[in-house]
Amino acid sequence: MKNATHFQAMRNNTHTISINNTAKYLLMLCGLMALSLPGVSQSNESYLDQGYEKYLNEDYDQAVKLYDQAARLDSTNAEVYYLRGVAKSHNGQKRAAMTDLEQATHLDSNYAEAYYEMGYLYLTDQNAELAIEAFNKAIKINSDFAEAYVSRGTAYCMMEIPGLAKKDWNKAKDLGIGYSEYMVCE
Repeated sequence: MKNATHFQAMRNNTHTISINNTAKYLLMLCGLMALSLPGVSQSNESYLDQGYEKYLNEDYDQAVKLYDQAARLDSTNAEVYYLRGVAKSHNGQKRAAMTDLEQATHLDSNYAEAYYEMGYLYLTDQNAELAIEAFNKAIKINSDFAEAYVSRGTAYCMMEIPGLAKKDWNKAKDLGIGYSEYMVCE
């Protein structure tokens, strides 16, 4: 009788485990099936790609919303904050754009493009000194960043330092910028 009770207990336990495992398996299977349905779940890259398409079509509001989704999926991806910052900048949300760009550089301190965009925002706000600081960081990371030289040269011109402006514009020309000869600081 003792053996029968022990056997029955083992059998009941196995049955319980089997039901629990089956329930977990079915739940997992349903979850995987739901993920495979179109539109149910998207990857971070999918949101970034869709956001970029909206950005290219100048639909900045939708681009920002898609980048918001990407940020929810991966809050450690510097590219998400960079792209959202650029879209917000084009949408006239300068302060929010700067916050995103700062987050991008916090997550990736070698993100030259993010520093460049920060410099560009400072430049549009007529803050040449902060623009130069940001452009310096971009150039330090990528010494072949021609656009950063053009923009830093413009900032130097705004500060009435024509020698440095011309030097940067010439460097940009050496790097392939074709319109630098039209840049004049008077």
